[in-house]
Amino acid sequence: MKNKEEYQENRSRDRIIFLVSTVAMVGFLILKPEWVWVVWPFQLTAAAGMFGRL
Repeated sequence: MKNKEEYQENRSRDRIIFLVSTVAMVGFLILKPEWVWVVWPFQLTAAAGMFGRL
């Protein structure tokens, strides 16, 4: 039987997304601090997946 869940655990992918979004967040903090909230959903979701909480 196939797994029909939407999320499939892949911690290495989550680490990469977390690192890229952290770099983007720092860039936004330096250049456009009012837009830093745009990166938070990606960063926090990747962090949760990285720690196995999704």
